[in-house]
Amino acid sequence: MPRARRVRKGSVGELFLGLHGVVDVDTSVLARWRQDDVAEPADGINGLIVSRADAYGWPSVHSSAGVPPGRRWWHLDAGGDWQHPGRQTEMAWCQVDVAPQLPGQRLPFLPLAILLSDALNAVGTYRLTGFHALVPLEAAADARPALASMAEWQELTAFRQPERTLHVRLEGAPDSLQADVLAATAQELAQGHLTCRPGPQADGLPTGVAAQPVGHERLRDVRAGELGLGFDCAVRGWGPDTAAWIAELFVEALRQQSRRTPGSVLVAVGSKLP
Repeated sequence: MPRARRVRKGSVGELFLGLHGVVDVDTSVLARWRQDDVAEPADGINGLIVSRADAYGWPSVHSSAGVPPGRRWWHLDAGGDWQHPGRQTEMAWCQVDVAPQLPGQRLPFLPLAILLSDALNAVGTYRLTGFHALVPLEAAADARPALASMAEWQELTAFRQPERTLHVRLEGAPDSLQADVLAATAQELAQGHLTCRPGPQADGLPTGVAAQPVGHERLRDVRAGELGLGFDCAVRGWGPDTAAWIAELFVEALRQQSRRTPGSVLVAVGSKLP
């Protein structure tokens, strides 16, 4: 599956998003891919993501050329680490280019998480331990109405799930941020479905997230600031949709505190395996 042609006109940056954990890929999948001349697992993962995006009617390699007006994001690449069975890795990731803020169009945290989860479920089973996204802050639109609706989903479904302790880490954040205000804003946006407080400011990403996730190397060149912040959170339920929701809560809180700040920030959400 060919990679998308990079189209920079009209974009404000690249969004990277990855799911971390332990994936058990059916050996027959890799054997079949070898028969079909799929050179590397990453090529097969990219093909799965593109095919699934087309099925949902979302941007893919087949809808990237020319970047039609009004498109919020478009596919660039995807891959994953399946080389270490039984070990925690960055199981699947994708990279998209994003356009400037468009009314009513948020960054695609949940769509991308769904694509990655669908791809992993299609080839085997997996256990999620972490999530990360490298986010261009200039592209972050006002997500408050959608987050209010997403909180209703939590209200109607999360009571069935056990409470989970999570750790959130922000790297490359604007230097003017206040951790307590950021935590309070994220908690308020969650409408009672997330508890959050500033945590120890230890170096490194949370347990459950690979030490050098895809896009991390870009942070040195595009970061919005020098600040690293950690947060201890609790939420009912855990999965790609919950992780994407939490990441978007923090990005919206960042947007409110640092309006029109150029550069990107790395958001990581980690949880130990039960």
